[in-house]
Amino acid sequence: MFNGDPFVPIATSEPMGQFERREHPLKPPVAKPGPQQTNKFYANMLLGDRDLPAYVYPYSVWWSKTDNFQGLAISHTRASQLVYGPDPDQNPSQFYFNPVGIMSLVFGAHEFAQGMDMVVDNMDHLSVDLQIGRGPAGLTAPLVRGMGMVTAKYNGVGPIIGSQVGFANIERVQNVRSDMQKYKLTLNNQVVWLMYVNAPDGALQFNQSSPQHFAATSAAQNATIQIAVLPETPGSEQALDAAAGKYATGGSVSATIDNDGLRGIYSLEFKTEGQSQCGFPLMYALEHQSHVMVDEIKQRETPCRLDSCAKGVVVGYNTDRFTMAEQTLPRDVGFLPKPLKRDLQSQLHDQSALKLISDAANSEMDQDINGQANLDSMYFSGKGVDKFATILLVLNDVVGDKARAKTLLDRCKQIFSVFSSNKQQNPLVYDTTWKGVISVAGFNDPNADFGNTYYNDHHFHFSYFIHAAAIIAKVDAELGDGQWLNQNREWVDTLLRDAANPSHDDPHFPVSRSFDWYMGHSWAKGLFLSADGKDEESSSEDYHFAYGMKLWGQVSGNQAMEARANLMLAVMRRSMNTYWFMKDDNTNQPAQFIKNKVPGITFENKVDHATYFGINPEFIIGIHMLPTTPISSYMRDEEFVRQEWDQRVSTFVDGVDSGWKGILQLDRALFDPNASWKFFTQGMQPQWLDPGMSLAWSLTMIAGVGGK
Repeated sequence: MFNGDPFVPIATSEPMGQFERREHPLKPPVAKPGPQQTNKFYANMLLGDRDLPAYVYPYSVWWSKTDNFQGLAISHTRASQLVYGPDPDQNPSQFYFNPVGIMSLVFGAHEFAQGMDMVVDNMDHLSVDLQIGRGPAGLTAPLVRGMGMVTAKYNGVGPIIGSQVGFANIERVQNVRSDMQKYKLTLNNQVVWLMYVNAPDGALQFNQSSPQHFAATSAAQNATIQIAVLPETPGSEQALDAAAGKYATGGSVSATIDNDGLRGIYSLEFKTEGQSQCGFPLMYALEHQSHVMVDEIKQRETPCRLDSCAKGVVVGYNTDRFTMAEQTLPRDVGFLPKPLKRDLQSQLHDQSALKLISDAANSEMDQDINGQANLDSMYFSGKGVDKFATILLVLNDVVGDKARAKTLLDRCKQIFSVFSSNKQQNPLVYDTTWKGVISVAGFNDPNADFGNTYYNDHHFHFSYFIHAAAIIAKVDAELGDGQWLNQNREWVDTLLRDAANPSHDDPHFPVSRSFDWYMGHSWAKGLFLSADGKDEESSSEDYHFAYGMKLWGQVSGNQAMEARANLMLAVMRRSMNTYWFMKDDNTNQPAQFIKNKVPGITFENKVDHATYFGINPEFIIGIHMLPTTPISSYMRDEEFVRQEWDQRVSTFVDGVDSGWKGILQLDRALFDPNASWKFFTQGMQPQWLDPGMSLAWSLTMIAGVGGK
């Protein structure tokens, strides 16, 4: 059992030579050595005109080029400002979003009117630095997930604090300390912001120069200005005063696994600069973090509460780290399903069930594996490979037909070798620009294969290959020569390094490309502009990646990887059951949205009960189910699954005549396995199986959780 630090490099070697080195067609604004982040909250600042928002949480910020408001614009919206649609009175609404582009305040300067540039620097997975100005003169703003104040360090320019909303009142209030000025800025919308100015010798003075501008009377030299919205909760101003002067400049993740792999304690550790009365900055935590915050940090909780864009209310802490303890990592979830209910027993030893499973596996193993898995899409190819790998697992571990399992093992090895030797229709290359492994499919069309070439969906696409590889390696160790693991280890590890590199010690891939350790889930959108920020439409394929990583770590002997995946799964379970899987008593999503039961597409600024490929309810709900595996019972709260079935799925499932019907009915097994078993064994039609599903695996899943 693993105890210790799970964040050790997967590898640090050059990517395999079979991946041709290619420059990416899209170049970052400034070429930098080393890997560049592609799926993080600030990607809009690297793309197009670079003036769409970065949703840092709880603030959004953007580079404003608007006349008289040039600089770094800042916005915070309240839940009362949410826009519901398309019918604002409908319950549940299809979507909600926060208004974009409200310039509550702007960090500007007199000199910016004559021209300015923006440079993005020190890109990391929780933070980035912005520099706005001309040459060395201008402002630098560190953007860090959860920052309680927006901080700008000014040098060589005359600061102007602008507000497109306009100032109703500006009040100079008693200094927090002798070297810091404090202002209370009340806007025309009656929202109050606090501004703290720290300048050498208090030399920076401000006057209101227009209804929308509060300007310094001289140039700033090494001055720090902090701006924060004042929460309405009593005591918030004192908490902000106590933290003023100190701010986060970066963040990293660390963890310790103990209790023989069952508990994970993880921390978001913030680098800081400056001094404050309490010795810490103010940082906002999301609900899924606050719920399991350790007592030491819980004691630093403040009264500060703010609405976030799409994750409920955030809680302010005067701290330089968040430390959370997840007590129930899925250490014991393995390749095959187990009942989670105490009153149910696995039916995988029942002879009548085994006969049905065996018949299905024997039939399905003879399907055209090449026709289903050697496609022009990494996504659909992966689903095909994984489908046959699960049939292999059924034959070997459930049915026990070693001869037929050996036959299918050889076929699975053969189809997998098409990809591991990079001979598929659209091979993978190593991108020397951003540093990652991408499909060649999108060099002419960025949207090809769901945008894989531009770093969309890597964790989705690769999840199926990684899960399949774990099964093939496991069965090969029993039935083959046991060499397959080492022959394919580097290729599979490369996919994992691309999407989930855990360490800066690996110089060839960015750290944690997909997974957002602050949000508690991944982002699927890569190098594409998005006014509403990053997004993800499949929670289940997100955790399928971590589940495959867990099993691959197990079979490859990489205990740190297995433990790290278990921690990711525990964090995702908490996050997804807080924001994504909406039970009736959910308080983290708007009341007008909860009856949808699942989001559809979760953006940083918007939640839309839809998918990118249609608005059929089976699409929207099913994309959060597939593929159903043993980890599904751990991830998807049983009461939620029951409510979703009773309130949503049962109302339309009878009219579905496609593979989505099978997806919906298999998920039903998580709370009513007997009904699910009945569906798949009485009158089952072949068109009700998704191309990535098999009847053999579906029956195995249902019987494994107790269905009969």
